[in-house]
Amino acid sequence: MKKISIIFGSTTGNTERVAEIIKDNMAECEVTVTDVCNAKDEMIKSADTVLFGASTWGYGEIQDDFLEYYNSMKSELLSAKDVAVFGCGDSVGFSDVYCRAVDLIIEKASECGANVIGEGLKVDGDVDDNVSKIEAFAKELV
Repeated sequence: MKKISIIFGSTTGNTERVAEIIKDNMAECEVTVTDVCNAKDEMIKSADTVLFGASTWGYGEIQDDFLEYYNSMKSELLSAKDVAVFGCGDSVGFSDVYCRAVDLIIEKASECGANVIGEGLKVDGDVDDNVSKIEAFAKELV
């Protein structure tokens, strides 16, 4: 059974909700969902695939809780690991930096030698308006 670790940072609960929807659509996998504040290296080491999730705040910045983790990401842990990224944002109010956190995490994971899967899932606005998109993303990863 494929092991998936989902590590997310969420201020309002939207990114956490996306993480749970992803998990619910990976029934044939062993999935753990963890707030980034509680993430441990073993969660990455033991996983076949790691999903990182963070929303974009301010003017294109990574969500506060995830930022510290982002700054500590290292090659020793991520090299050759399959990684996918998702996040929430607002394309109406911040079109020029929409879901920039997703792009930044993809860049960092790539720099650390991870095998980044896909372009990343960018959830615009209300999570409920994006459920089919989130479900499709999850199913592509299994």
